[in-house]
Amino acid sequence: MNTQEVEEELLKLLKENKEKQVIVEGKRDKNVLCLLGFKKILTINKGIYETTEKLKEKEVLILTDYDPEGRKIAKKLNSILQPQRYKVDRETRRKIGFMFTRLKIRKIEELRSVFK
Repeated sequence: MNTQEVEEELLKLLKENKEKQVIVEGKRDKNVLCLLGFKKILTINKGIYETTEKLKEKEVLILTDYDPEGRKIAKKLNSILQPQRYKVDRETRRKIGFMFTRLKIRKIEELRSVFK
């Protein structure tokens, strides 16, 4: 797959998941997902536990960054949510991560560069 095909596939995958409840790290991440049509976005402002208490649905997609800190946060969220019977969409996160690697992107806010 060339870069353009990976970008198109990434945008398609994101749009297919825009109805899901999503957790992101910050305001810029939230803003870029809003541009893609996501509406149910929680931002980690005060802390991980406070954020998980605001979840309204039992299915969630964790889109923290793909840098060491973001991966650590995603792992922590998983460890909190799964015992509480939340369905964490790890497969979509994995696919997005693979595409990010191909595009040399590590942060959610860098998605802006994909839809030029």
